Amino acid sequence: MEEKIKKLSEKYLERVMELRRELHKYPEIGFDLFKTAEIVKKELDRIGIPYESEIAKTGIVATIKGGKPGKTVLLRADMDALPITEESRCGFKSTHEGKMHACGHDGHTAGLLGVGMILNELKDELSGNIKLLFQPAEEEPGGAKPMIDEGVLENPKVDAAFGCHIWPSIKAGHVAIKDGAMMSHPTTFEIIFQGKGGHASQPENTVDTVMVACQTVVNFQNIISRNISTLRPAVLSCCSIHAGEAHNIIPDKLFLKGTIRSFDEKVTDQIVDRMDEVLKGITSAYGATYEFLVDRMYPALKNDHELFKFSKNALENILGKDNVEVMKDPVMGSEDFAYFGKHIPSFFFFVGVNDEQLENENMLHHPKLFWDEKYLITNMKTLSQLAVEFLNFN
Repeated sequence: MEEKIKKLSEKYLERVMELRRELHKYPEIGFDLFKTAEIVKKELDRIGIPYESEIAKTGIVATIKGGKPGKTVLLRADMDALPITEESRCGFKSTHEGKMHACGHDGHTAGLLGVGMILNELKDELSGNIKLLFQPAEEEPGGAKPMIDEGVLENPKVDAAFGCHIWPSIKAGHVAIKDGAMMSHPTTFEIIFQGKGGHASQPENTVDTVMVACQTVVNFQNIISRNISTLRPAVLSCCSIHAGEAHNIIPDKLFLKGTIRSFDEKVTDQIVDRMDEVLKGITSAYGATYEFLVDRMYPALKNDHELFKFSKNALENILGKDNVEVMKDPVMGSEDFAYFGKHIPSFFFFVGVNDEQLENENMLHHPKLFWDEKYLITNMKTLSQLAVEFLNFN
């Protein structure tokens, strides 16, 4: 089957590259992926794969039925873009102002359509079913959970889920895999400080929210270094401060936003509790008040141990052992693919697209992100191989 998958990947690569370029031109945000869903459905119709649409607003699940009964495997691609103005050098830039596929989800979507082309051609030789899941809102607020809530893991019941993400720091043609915890549990926070504004020449008559926020940010940094075990990875970053508009007015209100990342939800609990204690102490000392808003987002992404062992072998079969890298450490990025792992065995991996491009072009979520879609052949080969081996040989 490896040789058939390789030949079919080469056969359909040009079409997948065309789809990626088309998707890249029309980036959309969150759940409002109407143009994107239209492109996906049109291609599924062309291939001849039946599907259900409008799941979690714009999500799509297509099903390929094998020639013999058996298990069901789910392959997932996210479809959404980011609110970034594109500055890349590609010849098919975003036509949607202020929106860009700066995280490679256009490639994930096109690549999964390519997998559909391959597996649809091989379906008579397969035992079981393949669900191709095209998901909205991975970046925020998360589309995996509402799609699961709407029943995508049922009828037929899914036995395992696989997903992947392009990764610009990994050599093109390689994949990176990890057993257990791979990506972090993210939490966002917003703090609204309320003080007393006034003229900058008379600070003694004010409660300065800028001073309160500055002291808070500095003290927050001590939480990780002094309250969390060094054996438990965690990050607390303050990323946005907004207050006032003039050079001579002390603002009465200030907004502070940031993120927490960890691999253990109990560690995040500890960080949030400690943040609240810091806020109480500092605002009390300065005579200010605060509102602390916390949004606990996706779980940590953890690969199933048995599925990791199976996947490592399958990926080595299709790519060769030298092209499969086992990661020593997890990454602090996050992925709502983690929700699938809460219900069924799941496995996620990174696909390399690095071919010595400029440094800024190798960063996800960067306005200059640029990568060559010819490397989508790796997505196509690996997801197809995982599905075939899981259904026919596992």
